[in-house]
Amino acid sequence: MKKTIFLLACILTFNNIVSYAQERYLLENTNVRFFSDGIVEDIEATNKETRGIIDASKSEFLFKIPIKAFKFSSALMEEHFNENYLESDKFPDGTFKGKIEGKYDLKADGEYSVNAVGELFIHGIKQIRTIPSTIRVKNGKASIESKFTIKVADHKIKIPTVVIKSVAEEVEVTVKADLKKQEK
Repeated sequence: MKKTIFLLACILTFNNIVSYAQERYLLENTNVRFFSDGIVEDIEATNKETRGIIDASKSEFLFKIPIKAFKFSSALMEEHFNENYLESDKFPDGTFKGKIEGKYDLKADGEYSVNAVGELFIHGIKQIRTIPSTIRVKNGKASIESKFTIKVADHKIKIPTVVIKSVAEEVEVTVKADLKKQEK
């Protein structure tokens, strides 16, 4: 009985040490923007509902992007995007999960160039990506920003021939978010 109580106390102590060692930050004030430079017209949308978490103690992250949360200047563009291109009823979320490579300190003011390396999952297709990112810490407040391109063919997003000249083969994506330390 004493051994069981001692073992249980050790496990609880270990779990508390591990949970305090984790430094988790939640994304807030997110802005994911994509831009397609088409021959006939430009297509642009923003998403402010992206959620995510960064575990700084392990340099791991997970972002979840609800596809239907992208807002366009035209309701028709939004409808085509969700129904014809991204098939958001079938594939409601995009995700990006992986590791942060490079040195950074979310507690020390500075600008840190890092790479987010992981699996980008869009339209049912996973692609391993390395995305250059910048982490900024100023007055104790951290934020993250990145800009990269996605080839629509890499995620088997089909563009109907009728509008092939309107939609570029590559889409520019910009991600900006503040980081807030997760409370225990």
